[in-house]
Amino acid sequence: MSKKLLIGLAVVLIGAGAVVVVMQYQDGGAVVASTDIPVFSPNAQAWVPANPQGDNTSFEKVPGDPGPGPLGNLEGYHYAQNESNRVADTEYPLLRPWAQEVLRRANQTVLEGGIPFVPNSRCMPAGVPGQLIVPGEPIFYLQTPDQVWIIWQRDSRIRRVYLNQEHSENPLYSVYGESIGHYENGDTLVIDTIGLAPYGPIDRWRTPHTKLLHVVERHRLVNDGQNIVVTFTVDDPGAFTEPWQGMVTFGHGTPPRSERYAESICNENSYDAHLEGMAGIIPVPSDDMPDF
Repeated sequence: MSKKLLIGLAVVLIGAGAVVVVMQYQDGGAVVASTDIPVFSPNAQAWVPANPQGDNTSFEKVPGDPGPGPLGNLEGYHYAQNESNRVADTEYPLLRPWAQEVLRRANQTVLEGGIPFVPNSRCMPAGVPGQLIVPGEPIFYLQTPDQVWIIWQRDSRIRRVYLNQEHSENPLYSVYGESIGHYENGDTLVIDTIGLAPYGPIDRWRTPHTKLLHVVERHRLVNDGQNIVVTFTVDDPGAFTEPWQGMVTFGHGTPPRSERYAESICNENSYDAHLEGMAGIIPVPSDDMPDF
């Protein structure tokens, strides 16, 4: 009996990573490895944002993109991490008027000395694609035959990508939405996400979105596995006049914070003494109900 083109899939979990091995059985029982499925976190490989421009809290423009790219600073304001707060470009050409007004109000809070709302800085998930730009702490990819989990060390947040399925007719809305994925070219994971609830902004500029948000990402291994480049398209006709593209580059995580998966609890104390009295502060999540 010929065993040609019969495919077996083995998954070996190592820490928070996973090795996905595809074996193809050819005539005579010979076994050869296939490269159809890229392995994103071999030996629990950690990844951290490592944008070429050095700002790991912003989306970058995709090379060759003829559009405006992601939203950035208002002209005349320069953002330097840990030195000043972001002032969004409210003249970004693709913004709907209502979204433009949301950013104007947020800018006013900053210009008056307040602190802008950034979800993961307040122990809240940043959604899609915003969760891609959580600086400092690593992410891991856990791959199985049916799902890919993208795991953020910060607060142990997990985003689930369901492989080789179709979207639900009526997806439930949530902060990470419904993500359907597949592999391409032996080096890329494509993720299509809908059902994104408009709980918060999609970036660290506080750009809002609606329930119409549709995001398509391509996570691609490059430079012989030294980097992952994530390019994505944001399509939300409720907030933008046309789709736009952005990009995030990840590099290998290094010690002391990124050599392995470690427990990271964001909200151990919901009281921020150093931010007391600052305008516009949104409290971090808390629960007054005792456990016992």
